[in-house]
Amino acid sequence: MLFSDDFSTWEQTFQELIQEEKPGAKWTLHLDKNIVPDGPALGWRQHQQTVLGRFQCSRCYRHWTSAQVKILCHMYQDALKSQGRVLMRIFGQRCQKCFGSQFENPEFSTENIKRILNNLVNYILQRYYGHRKLAPILNVSLDETSLDGPHDTLNCEACSLSPYGRCALAHKVRLPRSPAPSPKSQGSSPAKSCPPSPQTGNTDFRNRTFQDVREPWEMGSPLLLILSVAALCLIHFIK
Repeated sequence: MLFSDDFSTWEQTFQELIQEEKPGAKWTLHLDKNIVPDGPALGWRQHQQTVLGRFQCSRCYRHWTSAQVKILCHMYQDALKSQGRVLMRIFGQRCQKCFGSQFENPEFSTENIKRILNNLVNYILQRYYGHRKLAPILNVSLDETSLDGPHDTLNCEACSLSPYGRCALAHKVRLPRSPAPSPKSQGSSPAKSCPPSPQTGNTDFRNRTFQDVREPWEMGSPLLLILSVAALCLIHFIK
């Protein structure tokens, strides 16, 4: 079922799900191609989903299935009037085979539509009414559960809105990590500062290493020889 051709089915299912849990609650659901991820207006909330959908190229008529269909919702509740409003945007994908192809709208099975809206109603009931989480819808066909693989960021409409080249909904920006230490550095102790090398010349006696400290009589200074001669001359003079 193409979501843009028969959106009344989405609206009807949405009303049935929310009235079942919150009778009398007044909420509306509308498509809006102008809302963007992480850009809700003041007082609005944002809800995002990544779901399964099928596409057909309008140029070559090729079909493909993707488990990376992005759905964005912005919602607001007027507490005074007890009325709520949901704006929904379902992002498209481009054909990988056709150059310059347009973003195509996805198709969803009836089960997937109910699953998407069940998740949306769950979010509304928890955020605005404090309700418990509803039981998820688990009747997924085998061909839907087996899909896995890399996301085609070049042909995803949601990715085209991100300055980082990745889906603005499914991928968070990661800060760059510092380089991992080498195996040698992991097992060794932290580096210590090296002691200053022994200095030559007129160096303070207290700054010398233990090996460099000598007693005065071990230094062999010419001054000792001069003092000894002077002492002998003085003794001879006294006599």
